[in-house]
Amino acid sequence: MGTFLLVCIVGVLALMVVGSVIGALLHALFWIVALPFRIVFKVIFGLGGLFVGLLMAPFVAVVAVIGLVVALLAGIVSLIAPMLPLLLLAGFGWAIYRAGWKRRAPPAPPPAFWS
Repeated sequence: MGTFLLVCIVGVLALMVVGSVIGALLHALFWIVALPFRIVFKVIFGLGGLFVGLLMAPFVAVVAVIGLVVALLAGIVSLIAPMLPLLLLAGFGWAIYRAGWKRRAPPAPPPAFWS
């Protein structure tokens, strides 16, 4: 029984090795047969991608610059945001102070030329 088990194990290993070799050969054959088509498609779509990239580059650059400006403004606002309560308090104080001012009378008009 042990001999039969050993022969089965060797047979399974042999089939695995033979199957791996056959699979590698079929893979290599398919790769070689498909190579010209892959080269043609890569050249066509590569040039197409290059032209689309050159066409879209200015638009992408404009969007990137706008994004950088918005990010810079957001950074500045995030630095100022903790001071907003103090700025509001100062504004209310200034408004109350300004409301208490007395207005001066407007200056008298100058005399007429022939009077």
